[in-house]
Amino acid sequence: MAPGGRINRPKTELARNLFKRRRVLSLEKRKKRRIVGAVIDRDLITRNHLKKRSSSSRANITLSGKKRRKLIKQLKHMEQEKDAAAAQKQEKHTQEKRTHTQEKRTHTQEKPALPEIMDVE
Repeated sequence: MAPGGRINRPKTELARNLFKRRRVLSLEKRKKRRIVGAVIDRDLITRNHLKKRSSSSRANITLSGKKRRKLIKQLKHMEQEKDAAAAQKQEKHTQEKRTHTQEKRTHTQEKPALPEIMDVE
């Protein structure tokens, strides 16, 4: 084995500074790519469309009227489906409750008495 191996040797100042430099540069890059400024129809615009903002923060990103109407319609349909599913679940729950209360009523009613059986020898 050669003397002065690299295993478990502490980092030199240069190596530490290089790691720090890389860390600082990546942080600056992330700050630079952050989306800044007002976006019209924020809740409608898709993630891919918003990514354009990161390359040019001054870019005026708006949806075309056609795209906007389509997205609004799509969201409406999704809401209606969600409401219909919730209503169906609620209806099913109330039916189960009704049948459960009816079962309780039938159990609480008096049952007819059984005739006594006599032993005959």
